[in-house]
Amino acid sequence: MTRTRPPPSRRVKRLSLKSGRPPLLSNSRATSISAPLQQRQQQQGQHRSQSHSQSSKHTRSIIRTHHVLQKRLTRARAANDTAQIQALEAQLAEAGGLKTYQLASTVGQSSSRGGDSSRVLVEWLHDEIEPRRRAPRVMAKLDKKQGQQQARKLHAEPGTSSSLPSPNRAASPLPGQLRPSISPQAPPHEHLLLPLHVLEIGALSTQNALNVAGATSVRRIDLRSSGQGIEECDFMAFPLPSAVDGSGEWHGRRGYDVLSLSLVLNYVPDADGRGEMLRRTTQFFAARGDADGEHVEVEAEVAEAGERRRCPRPLLPCLFLVLPAPCLHNSRYLDPRHLTSLMSTLGYSLLNSKTTQKLYYSLWHYDISKQEEWLAQGQPTRFPKKEINPGGGRNNFCIALP
Repeated sequence: MTRTRPPPSRRVKRLSLKSGRPPLLSNSRATSISAPLQQRQQQQGQHRSQSHSQSSKHTRSIIRTHHVLQKRLTRARAANDTAQIQALEAQLAEAGGLKTYQLASTVGQSSSRGGDSSRVLVEWLHDEIEPRRRAPRVMAKLDKKQGQQQARKLHAEPGTSSSLPSPNRAASPLPGQLRPSISPQAPPHEHLLLPLHVLEIGALSTQNALNVAGATSVRRIDLRSSGQGIEECDFMAFPLPSAVDGSGEWHGRRGYDVLSLSLVLNYVPDADGRGEMLRRTTQFFAARGDADGEHVEVEAEVAEAGERRRCPRPLLPCLFLVLPAPCLHNSRYLDPRHLTSLMSTLGYSLLNSKTTQKLYYSLWHYDISKQEEWLAQGQPTRFPKKEINPGGGRNNFCIALP
């Protein structure tokens, strides 16, 4: 009779800690510390899946439908057609309303789809952004150079050896030395090294190319805030920087260096409203004074520190305007020349522009003296709705200044 031998006991081979992480003490991987992180990752994943699930064609369809319904609703309200108003409001609600429109716009303008228009603005503002971004490094070089000069001077004077600066300690700034400052009371030439104050109107996200550390400070507003960091308000009712009660101040300063209107003007439902929005932008710029000469002074100091000297054009203050390309190039009532004339009567002069397959980008410098020159030449100040490009197959987009 044969005996069956018991199976040998299986020993669990211990894993070496040389290659890989140690084994877990338990199967439970969720802890009180990792739970918030997992929750954020899940939320981000849901947002990404929701964004990626919307194709470019689908997002364009949502945006186009929303604009059409809004235009019809504006006409119905002007005609006081109650039944039509209720029907159109119901259609807008069924389509998801402003929230769905914002999501589609955010996806369409995301950097992953190459739609972050602020990258163009940052490129055009290079001559203003770059000195501010480099300011701490450049000023450190100035500190070192002036500290060495001070040390040589003290060393040459008898009885001042004890006053020599320690090699391990930065030299004290000399009187009048340029330094970046965050104080609104700083001298004018230091004021230019403050971050650019940017007002982004119709902001959909806080994550775009405008966030340049040390160079920009961005305030974002929209009719309906889509997230933290975006103030919910109407630009047409937004406090003016000149408000007596100080409600228009931001970070201790009155006015902005740059205004951004990216795909906002085309959302305004009527031509007169678009003109009024452009007119209102001129009231939000910070006073520049004789900033151009002071800017050259700062650039000269930068050059002495061994940096490349630049003599930029006067860019500030300026307006960044982005429109769908057909609004400018396929409209019965608007073209680039007509837009330039309209902007000139407001005090704007064109600095840069470019047109892609979908969008028209432009940068406009504001100067009240340009408006005065325009008026002195007897140029038109009223721009009513008038057909300038007759023919079929064109859209009815228009900007009017009554």
